[in-house]
Amino acid sequence: MNLALRSAAAAASVAIVALLGTGCATSAGSSSPTPSATPDPMTEICADPFVVTCERGGGFTVVVIADDAEDESVLEFAPALFTAASASPDTVTLRRPADDATTLDPEVSAPPRWEVSVEAETDAAFEAALSETLVVAAVPGTTGIVTIDGWPSVTVETLDEFDDVFSRVSSTELFRDGGTYTLQSLDEQLRIVHVPTRTTDEAIHEIIDIARSYPDAEVLLEATTSGPQYPKLYVSRLGSDQVEAVEARLRAPRLASADVDGFPLEFVLSSLDEQGTTSVSGTFGDVPAG
Repeated sequence: MNLALRSAAAAASVAIVALLGTGCATSAGSSSPTPSATPDPMTEICADPFVVTCERGGGFTVVVIADDAEDESVLEFAPALFTAASASPDTVTLRRPADDATTLDPEVSAPPRWEVSVEAETDAAFEAALSETLVVAAVPGTTGIVTIDGWPSVTVETLDEFDDVFSRVSSTELFRDGGTYTLQSLDEQLRIVHVPTRTTDEAIHEIIDIARSYPDAEVLLEATTSGPQYPKLYVSRLGSDQVEAVEARLRAPRLASADVDGFPLEFVLSSLDEQGTTSVSGTFGDVPAG
């Protein structure tokens, strides 16, 4: 082979070796780019100045805003929260604490002003649920407003406010189809599961007045929050003489229409003495039980 050909072959060999060397160096000396971690959609929300803190863990995120946040600002914040929550694997809740909550016991936390879970399918539906909650929160004497599985609940701050709270809240869009009203107390002094299609307002106010007349009693109007809903009143922690008085009061003919459709609305009254627990059953207005 002549000198020119040998020189060309040598140059080609050097080029091939150089290329092979470069390829080997790339595969052995460097790694493929690592895909960046998916950004947490709630990080930006939690860093927003409107947010006081985020409580996170166990697949849940609670976004806490200031207790003096104005309703207009809350509604302006809602679209961004909905967008982030929709992209987050967590169950996200927006919470506003109560700025003037009554603390009944230092070891028992007062309920927040309200909570709204971001579980609606659309931004508009979430804003509607939030707006309806804010309407209820504007009623004096209300706190602890929350909706679980479509059923709303509200805590009433004092027994003196209970009648007015019930009248005003039951007429709101959020509580139109029913809801639970619970007196803020250290024990279960008064809780009413209101099913508008089953119990008249007159009967509800009578139950509230019984709780007011017997402040040591436990007064509970219980009902399921879905399916067939047939309320039943339970009054316990009464004295034996009090049982007789409450029974006579509930059997009064004026309460025969306590159920909207005229069905019997049952009650159970209980007292505890040296002989044990004594219970008396009956119906509002003494309507035959069947």
